[in-house]
Amino acid sequence: MEYLKLYEYDRSKPLDPEISTVKEHDKYMVYKVYYNGCKHRVPAILTVPKIGSKPYPCIVFLHGHGGHKEDVLALAEFTKDYGYAFFSIDAVYHGERREEGKEIYSPNLEELKQNIVETVIDMRRGVDFLETRPEIDSGRIGYAGGSMGGIIGALFISVEPRIKAAVITVPGGKLSLMIKESQHHTVPAIRERIKELGLSWEEVQRILDPVDPINFIELFSPRPLQIHIGRFDNIVPAETGRLLAEKAKQPKEVYWYDVGHGLPLDVVLKRAMEFFKNIFKLNNNCRIDIYG
Repeated sequence: MEYLKLYEYDRSKPLDPEISTVKEHDKYMVYKVYYNGCKHRVPAILTVPKIGSKPYPCIVFLHGHGGHKEDVLALAEFTKDYGYAFFSIDAVYHGERREEGKEIYSPNLEELKQNIVETVIDMRRGVDFLETRPEIDSGRIGYAGGSMGGIIGALFISVEPRIKAAVITVPGGKLSLMIKESQHHTVPAIRERIKELGLSWEEVQRILDPVDPINFIELFSPRPLQIHIGRFDNIVPAETGRLLAEKAKQPKEVYWYDVGHGLPLDVVLKRAMEFFKNIFKLNNNCRIDIYG
């Protein structure tokens, strides 16, 4: 596929990582990490268990729109008895990378594409970093992300062969339909720009094809995939989630919920952690206490 060239990068480029301790919990450590990404230094969070045996399986996580890398800390806390490491970056124009007047979902479609490609490559460089860490099992790296983290994440896992299993929540494909139908607050500006340029929805789709996860998701097979979709989602429209799930090949698990964009976190987490546990063969009988 010609689009794959967009996500290639020089793996020999030094990461020059900086690592500092943020906090020590009873069952895991939290570290701040900086490393060389696609164009800039990338800020990240790494959590490492203090229980179980090294090396640990690691789940790469990407936050939703408006979020930041620290969102992964809730996952680390909820799953602290499972023995997983977590790794999360700030996406372009999020967290420490925020810039006044800049938006990852830019009305300029070329900028929007560049922002997505940069975020994906930055995440791939993050996997490079994880491979240098002796406490991380590079053969057991998974992915989890929702909303923007489900959309960009679906693209990331498809072009990154080192991800062995993935859970994506409220994701979507066919970006032209997403822009046409979504009620996300960033989308009206994109629709207005499309109208100003006189672009048809077919032309919009052709422009965005190189970053549309629907064109890549089948590459993730035969690695196992779990997808969670809200039947009444109007932020990442449910139909775009259905199209993406339909395009994904086996093995896959697809769960539908009678809700909008906000899924029942307790149910999703239980299913996700059982999924990872079975794949990564963790021998424990832990139960998530979502309210603990």
